[in-house]
Amino acid sequence: MVQVSYAIGVAKPTSINVNTYGTAKVKLTDGQIGKLVESIFDLRPYFIEQRLKLRTPMYSETAAYGHMGRKNETVTKTFTTPDGKSKTMKVELFTWEKLDYVTKVKKAFGLK
Repeated sequence: MVQVSYAIGVAKPTSINVNTYGTAKVKLTDGQIGKLVESIFDLRPYFIEQRLKLRTPMYSETAAYGHMGRKNETVTKTFTTPDGKSKTMKVELFTWEKLDYVTKVKKAFGLK
């Protein structure tokens, strides 16, 4: 379990707490694992928003069938603005399902 806490007006998390409940597969304490997580992931809200592309219009797809365990894919969507104009754009869906940090995590934890 990873717990991240924030304070209003402070960009960096005030704490990152990891509890493996004794099931860690690496010879590190929960505190050491938390420090590694902090070094790998930029958990400032702005950077979470940017990495996961949370400002793009992808939320109608997440409204049905859950939003975890879905395939990360890019689709073309067409939107109609209130003044009747159409806009077509590519939108990446389920960005949080990407595996782009697996190599970084393995390297940080000394895994193969």
